[in-house]
Amino acid sequence: MVQRVGKRISAVAQLPDAQWEFVLFDDPKTANAFCLPGGKVGVYTGLLPICQGDGGMAAVVGHAVAHAVARHGAERVSEGLIVEMGGQFLGEAMKARPEMTQKIVMQSYGIGSQVGVQLPHSRKQELEADHLGLLYMARAGYNPQEAVEFWKRFSGAHAPQTGLIGKVNAYLSTHPVDADRIARLERLMPKAQEEYRNAGDR
Repeated sequence: MVQRVGKRISAVAQLPDAQWEFVLFDDPKTANAFCLPGGKVGVYTGLLPICQGDGGMAAVVGHAVAHAVARHGAERVSEGLIVEMGGQFLGEAMKARPEMTQKIVMQSYGIGSQVGVQLPHSRKQELEADHLGLLYMARAGYNPQEAVEFWKRFSGAHAPQTGLIGKVNAYLSTHPVDADRIARLERLMPKAQEEYRNAGDR
C-alpha cells in the first residue's frame, strides 16, 4: 500500500530530480511518517490502523511529500544556524557582564528563540504540508475528504490533554492542534475537491 500510494502521489508532486523511495518501518507503537530531502519517505506501521486503506495513506504520504517539495528540512537547518549564530554573537557581547547575568540572558535567548521563532515556524510548515498534501492526494485521484477522516481517527487514537497542561503543551508543540488542523482542511476542501474532479476527467 505504501509503495502503491507513494508512486501515485510522487507522480503529481513538483520536485525535479527527486529519487523517490517509500519504506515501511515495522514499529507498531509509532504512528508517524517522515520525508527526507530528495524524496526518501518513511512510514511506521503504527499508522496503518489509523489509515484504514489507500485514502488514509494518501493523506499521510501527501503530507510527507509536501514537506520535501516545500524544502522544509532545509529551512529548519538554515533557521537553526541563524539562531545558533545569534547566540554566539550574544555570548560575545555579554562576556564583560557578570557570570549570572550571562547565564540568565543566554537562557532567555534560548527559550525566546525556541518559543518565539522555531515552534511557530514549525507549526506553519505543518499547515503548509497539510495544504499541499491535500492537493497532491486529490490530483493523484484520492478523495481529499479522506484526509479529514484520517486526522479525526488520528486525533481519536490519542487522548487529548485538557486544562492548563493541555494549553501549555499545545503552545509548545511543533504540530498544530488536531482540531485546528481538521478545521483548516475542511476550509480547503472546495479547492481540493475541484482538483479531485479534474483528476477524474484526465
